[in-house]
Amino acid sequence: MDSSHMTSLPEDITDDHPPQPASVFASVPQRPPTKSSSEKYTPLDWSVYFDKEDDVAIPESNDVFHVYMAGTEGPVVFCLHGGGYSGVQILLGSNPNGVRINVPPGRTCVLAWLSFAVSTGIIKEKARVVAMDLRGHGKSVTDNDFDLSVETMCNDVLAVIKELYGDSPPAIILVGHR
Repeated sequence: MDSSHMTSLPEDITDDHPPQPASVFASVPQRPPTKSSSEKYTPLDWSVYFDKEDDVAIPESNDVFHVYMAGTEGPVVFCLHGGGYSGVQILLGSNPNGVRINVPPGRTCVLAWLSFAVSTGIIKEKARVVAMDLRGHGKSVTDNDFDLSVETMCNDVLAVIKELYGDSPPAIILVGHR
């Protein structure tokens, strides 16, 4: 092999590893600043979906549970949210008094506090809706907001139902999500 036709390389380039850019992202153009989610979205008011809101004080305690209500006739669809949410949370459908209530596809929401609100507009045509903020959530206030045991929360729900309807409650359909 005749090496006379080969050009010589400068010594500083003969290294086994080529030089690397300072960062792999050095050539990525800067993006303009964007709005924060609080600037992009404005929460909807509960009154768009519910007819009224109320505080239910439990006798012989300092516990006050916040409820949202809609509708005037029929059974009560009593909505219980999962942990970390509030009573205005997505009921996907119900069947009070044998009447099929369908929530159209796409009628959901991404705001946690609206999960029962969207379908309330449909349900309240055939039934009453009560959505309760459980202890430690939403606008409810209790002596111990951290006692989220099943027994305590069941007692809370029963106490609210008793305060709302006395000893003769209407037919109640209990609905919840986690």
